[in-house]
Amino acid sequence: MVLLSTLDQLAHTIHVLKQLQRLLTISASLSDLGDLLACIEAEYGSEIRLEDVIQHLEGEHLAVQLGQRRASRRASQDSRARVEAIA
Repeated sequence: MVLLSTLDQLAHTIHVLKQLQRLLTISASLSDLGDLLACIEAEYGSEIRLEDVIQHLEGEHLAVQLGQRRASRRASQDSRARVEAIA
């Protein structure tokens, strides 16, 4: 449990929670957030920095997007080739 012993710590905690609230749906609970963090911790460990997790996930996201674009281009090229072969 975090002990909020100073006004600065309390103000910082309130600020962080408000930022999270803006990002999550209004109906999100601490349990929802805890579940998400538990999944991330299980995947990456408890000592990894948040920035490193974000960068890793962004890299995965970009890789998937590139794969989808390549597949779409190949499908489009194959389709054009079939049309040209018929014509």
